[in-house]
Amino acid sequence: MTFRLKSVPAELKPALKILAKRYPALAGGKGSVPLSFEKIPNPAAPASVVPFGDGKTVCYARMCDALRLVGRLLAGEAPAAPERNPFERFGVMIDLSRNAVMKVDYAKSVLERLAILGYDYAMLYTEDVYELPGEPYFGMLRGRLTAADVRAIDDHAAALGIELVPCLETLGHLEQIFRWAAYEPLRDIDGIICAWDEKSYALIEKMLKFWRDNVRSRTIHLGLDEAWRLGQGEFRKRFGEQKVFDIMLRHVDRLSAMCRKLDVDAVMWSDMWFRAGSAKHDYYDLEADIPAAIAKKIPDNIRLCYWDYYHTDADFYGKMIARHRAMHGEPVMAGGVWTWNTFWYAHRITRASTAACVDACRATGLKDVLFTMWGDDGGFCDFESAFAGLAWAAERAFTGAAPDEKVLEKRYAALFGGASWKAVAALGEWTDGLTTQLIWDDPIMNLRAGLLRRDARAELHNTTTGQTHADLEPGLRKAARILARAPVTKGGQGGSIPYARALCAALLARLALADALFAAWSLPKAKRRAAIKAKALPAARRNVAAMEAFEAEFRAMWMSHNRPQGLETTQIRLAGAAERAAECVRRLLDYVSGRADTIPELDDMARVDFKPAFAGWANWARVAHGTVIA
Repeated sequence: MTFRLKSVPAELKPALKILAKRYPALAGGKGSVPLSFEKIPNPAAPASVVPFGDGKTVCYARMCDALRLVGRLLAGEAPAAPERNPFERFGVMIDLSRNAVMKVDYAKSVLERLAILGYDYAMLYTEDVYELPGEPYFGMLRGRLTAADVRAIDDHAAALGIELVPCLETLGHLEQIFRWAAYEPLRDIDGIICAWDEKSYALIEKMLKFWRDNVRSRTIHLGLDEAWRLGQGEFRKRFGEQKVFDIMLRHVDRLSAMCRKLDVDAVMWSDMWFRAGSAKHDYYDLEADIPAAIAKKIPDNIRLCYWDYYHTDADFYGKMIARHRAMHGEPVMAGGVWTWNTFWYAHRITRASTAACVDACRATGLKDVLFTMWGDDGGFCDFESAFAGLAWAAERAFTGAAPDEKVLEKRYAALFGGASWKAVAALGEWTDGLTTQLIWDDPIMNLRAGLLRRDARAELHNTTTGQTHADLEPGLRKAARILARAPVTKGGQGGSIPYARALCAALLARLALADALFAAWSLPKAKRRAAIKAKALPAARRNVAAMEAFEAEFRAMWMSHNRPQGLETTQIRLAGAAERAAECVRRLLDYVSGRADTIPELDDMARVDFKPAFAGWANWARVAHGTVIA
């Protein structure tokens, strides 16, 4: 169905002009359906599509509602009932700081798809990836955005009815700048800037001014999270031993004054308050004691943002929302569409955590909700695949019910160049931070043997399903069959299928190699060489080919979305993984030919029954090496 635009209010004209370039069905033509728009004066009124003569009229109060209905019409839907997102603000947060700094044109394309899904604001998480006057080392070699870049993105966002909100770091998470000698005098400890120091505030003021001057939004997210060792380094030498609450209050008060001076409102992550009040130093400790006298001192121009991507119980979210309200008024809720520590959007945990989060926010009447998309450990996820999660989350928010996957499939195809939601989600059932470790894991050492074993009981993130890594291989095979039939979209819209196929193949090849190695090494020594030659060596060669193919697809995906700076991190890792895969073949050949008596790494693993018990999180640096030297 095509549409001929008529009676378009001035506020919608720029958005529809932009969207008509992406969706030619909005450009009219012979036999097209007249499409008009009518603004409803009541901002709380639901939006609807009503027949009008031979055409349709979209009645709306907010641009985001109107554009979402345009998306539904483009998908061939005939919305019969009025709909309204219960949230007054409904947004996303995109992490640009973990290497993947989007190209300006790609960022614009992201905003277009967010608008058509019904989102109305987008945070850009930027630690140091933007320019500051007189600070040549700030964001150097990191693909930093210029003022012109930011203004261009902001202009595009505004045309689409999206508020572009900066999300900074003004306390911790500043490791990147502290690699340079120029910023060492500002460091407290780790990646934490020295609070109470005037040099720190001079830099922070530059940060705030940059964003105040280059975006329309009058809100700035200040960060202020996860500063684990606040006050324990240079700060202590200068200001003595201080309580975390006291350091935070004075620092936040100073930032509050800056924001008032610049005429902007502020938001901060709330975890430092809760951790400081918890005997277990646990953000999600419902028994955390935050004294009322402390809570009252948090400036009233700084809202708290409660972030939680982990719980799958709506009741827990409800209790934490209530604690935030009692502490400091109405909070922002930040859930998660999982893109971090994974090469592909993680649908399983997103589905479970987002359902609980959205349901709790609807039930408690919370009005400001966003979904974070972090890039921890390298920002290597195909961002396009995350639109499957964003579409799912939007549907849950608007309807309050479990999304109809048949509806999502049809809508996703219409809005994302023919992409299959089902195919993206099928692989997303099996991609997460744990499966990613199988790509990084050294194929000779097999440090993650506890996950690679068929009888492994290590659970995936979403423990509510009861599925474990013992289910991984059949799950990936099912995903591979679905991906084999999925359409390939231009530019990888909605998730690059060639990339997804290569990732799935690489994971399966790695599992097959581990199966063959572990089976061979469980045999008596006299039978091992024959087993290695018959099964493990061919599997090792297939693993090399799979890793090389995935490495090529990863580069193609990255370069279509992001600036080249930052690629080196994952490229070095993947090249190393490919070389170690090749080395595995060499080592097996040495063993099969008799040039080597054994494979010492497998002997080591056999001593712990191929079930090494890891302490802490196993990221790339800890599973790609036999040592902790990265």
